[in-house]
Amino acid sequence: MDDTQPMVDFLRDRYRDRIRTSENIHSAVVEGRIPALDGDRRKHAGFTLQSVHEAQSMLELFETTIVAHLGTAGPMGAIAEQQLRVLARPFL
Repeated sequence: MDDTQPMVDFLRDRYRDRIRTSENIHSAVVEGRIPALDGDRRKHAGFTLQSVHEAQSMLELFETTIVAHLGTAGPMGAIAEQQLRVLARPFL
């Protein structure tokens, strides 16, 4: 996994940053620092909370289905490496 470690670290940081950003936006909506869409703070908070959960899910999916299998023998390791490279490609 030596040549893939920088990609893992980069993507992991991106996913964590996305979680932090989503959490900050959610907090700002709940606390009234960002105006609610259509004046419905509860509805807007629901949308922003969904964004937090989506960001958390992406990191969990990345860790459990890609990172956990990198460097393993056989098809799972090869597929994990291919998936990693596909996810990193837009940033290369």
